Amino acid sequence: MYGVSGPQQQGFQAFRGSTFTISCSIQPQYPGGSFLLSSSTHNYTQPAVNHSAHFLFPAAEPAHQGNYSCVYHVSAYSQNFSSESRLLSVTVTGVPSDPEPFIIRAVVLPLIQLLVSVGLYFYCKATRGRRPSRQEDIELDYDDLGVPAEEEGAQGAE
Repeated sequence: MYGVSGPQQQGFQAFRGSTFTISCSIQPQYPGGSFLLSSSTHNYTQPAVNHSAHFLFPAAEPAHQGNYSCVYHVSAYSQNFSSESRLLSVTVTGVPSDPEPFIIRAVVLPLIQLLVSVGLYFYCKATRGRRPSRQEDIELDYDDLGVPAEEEGAQGAE
């Protein structure tokens, strides 16, 4: 609309968790004033500094999606003036702006899982031959039961 140059784009895409800024500005006509950044769910107000205002969004969330417009308000000569920009559509996508968490989830974690699985496989393979079988355990138990303790004492006294 006349008087306010809002963001020059009609649509904007932000990645979830990323930082983005919406800037509003107006051609100098009157000193002072303020900008209202308005959407269907949020309203933000900042004073006009050098005929502009910058609205920072430090971490994009789905709640920030929507259509935004900048409205400039100023009082001059005992009258109130306002002017509204065209709409800017903001879409927040689920892909993170920082690739590091994605790389960790997609590459590092499966690699760790693979290494643990291979390690367990070789550990089990190496220890499989070392375990005594049940048959040997039974034979040892059988040998211990061969002579009752009372008879051992009687035979040793003779």
